[in-house]
Amino acid sequence: MNVTLAVMETILLNETVVHSQFTNQSDDHTNMVSIICENYIGPTLCVFGIVGNILNLIILYKGALNDSPYLYLKALALTDMLALLLSFIHLTVSRKSNLYGWKFFDAYFFFPIVNSLTASSVWLTVGMSIDRLLYVKAPLWARAQFSLKKAKGRIILIFISTFLMTIPRFLCYSLVYTEGQHRINPTEFRSSTNYRIYDIACIVFFHVLPLVIFTLTNTYLICAVQRARVIRKEYDIRNNKEKEWQIDQRRFTITLISIVMMSIIAILPSTIGDFTRLLHISQSHYQTLRQISNILLLCNLSMNFILFCAFNKRFVRGMKSVFGGSYTKVKFSIRRTKSFGLSKTETNVF
Repeated sequence: MNVTLAVMETILLNETVVHSQFTNQSDDHTNMVSIICENYIGPTLCVFGIVGNILNLIILYKGALNDSPYLYLKALALTDMLALLLSFIHLTVSRKSNLYGWKFFDAYFFFPIVNSLTASSVWLTVGMSIDRLLYVKAPLWARAQFSLKKAKGRIILIFISTFLMTIPRFLCYSLVYTEGQHRINPTEFRSSTNYRIYDIACIVFFHVLPLVIFTLTNTYLICAVQRARVIRKEYDIRNNKEKEWQIDQRRFTITLISIVMMSIIAILPSTIGDFTRLLHISQSHYQTLRQISNILLLCNLSMNFILFCAFNKRFVRGMKSVFGGSYTKVKFSIRRTKSFGLSKTETNVF
């Protein structure tokens, strides 16, 4: 960008991440939006998402949700939690500090690792969408083919591929010491034509292509769910007459549709922001759009717990078995104690 920067600190959430750039020409409105998003909304969403994803992991692991589709949800919860944790550290500590350790964290850990994590999150959702599409098209074949072992292999492949794709991010920034402070400066590679080509490739691979896949698969899945509801209503098919795995798969499909819709809402503004950056729009407009897209990306990483609770009854049952079981045991123990005390009193009286 051809802009004179007074200070430059970069946050990355899903390739292009959060740019906190304060220029000598930035207006009050842009600064106010940045302050609100980075100091208040962003950290709040991070805390909410970290807690929610921890709950997701506990319920998915202890709630007997061991099928291959739920393995994707476990990987997604872990990936989102780590990305939110690093983002929270950046928003609350490292971006405000001039110490060498925190600047090193921003340049060589936060920036590339969060890129890799958020890219993995996107492609885990893509993987679930493709698996679900194949399952709806050919349920018996998919049930036989989509084993837990094969799902693990696909997830590992996604993590490795996205990490390899984000390796150039480690070369984007360097640390300099000027005027008694450590600062992050772009490297020559960050300003080169090679990086521009790489940047466009990332936009296509991490934003445009997933959006196309999400749109196609989600449209088909929504139509399939609607057709299934019409057939069930027409033939008066009740849930207790269906196989349990069919019911569970339909619920998972609805859960996935909600996750994909959230991903589309989050990724679309970020994609628009990426292309406007390449077109060199005004810095203030770009910063406002970037802040909005960053908040939506944080929402996408944070809201899965709510979506699971709203659309997946099996997840809710798992949550009740994990957290409600101990409560029931304590309640039953108290009742037994009271009954025992009452019986003892009655015996003494009579």
